[in-house]
Amino acid sequence: MFEFTGLRTLHKDMMKKGEERATFPFGFNGKIFSCIFLTDIIPYRLYLTTLGLYPVVFELEIEKGYKAKCFIDDYKKLVDYLEIKYDPTHKFVPLDFFEALNKRIPKEFMMRPDYKETLKIASKKRKIEEEAKVYFCGWRRNAAGQNVREKNLEKTRSAFGDAKAEICKRKNISSCWTDCAYEEELKKLNDIITM
Repeated sequence: MFEFTGLRTLHKDMMKKGEERATFPFGFNGKIFSCIFLTDIIPYRLYLTTLGLYPVVFELEIEKGYKAKCFIDDYKKLVDYLEIKYDPTHKFVPLDFFEALNKRIPKEFMMRPDYKETLKIASKKRKIEEEAKVYFCGWRRNAAGQNVREKNLEKTRSAFGDAKAEICKRKNISSCWTDCAYEEELKKLNDIITM
C-alpha cells in the first residue's frame, strides 16, 4: 500500500473550508492529468483523467490512512499516454507515478469539481445508468414492489456522495436525470429530505 501524505494535507485544508471534493492538475513526464478527489464517498476516490480527444480515466480507491494499492488498472494505457520508453536500468512501476503525484498534490483546496464533470469521469469506471444524462432534475419515490436500481444509486453516489445515496436506498428513491441542460433543477436537490 502507498500512503498519499499529500492527500492527507489537502483533505485537512478541505475540511477547514467545508469542502468534500477537490479538483487539481497534475503533470508527469510532460503530460497533464486532471484530478478529482472525492471524500464524501468511502473509500475515498481519486480520479486521474488524461487530456486529449479520447481521455482515459484511472481510478484509485483511497483507504483509511490515505493508502492505495500499488496497482493501476489499465497500466499499459498509462505507460502509453506518458510515452515511457523501455529503460533496462529501471522499470517504470506504479510506485514511481504515485511518488511523483504525491509530491505535486496541492496543499490547499483551490476548486470544487462540477457534479456533471464528476459523473462523466466516474461513468468510465463505475456502472451508472444513462451515462449521457448528466443534469440532475429531481427525485422519484419508487412504487411499492419496485426498488431503486444499483446503477442509479451509484450515479447518485458519484454525483452527490454517500449520504444522499444512502437516503435514496433507505427511502427507495431514485435520482432523476436529463441530457438537456435547460431542464437541470438543482434547487430540488434538498427535496429528498422531506420525501
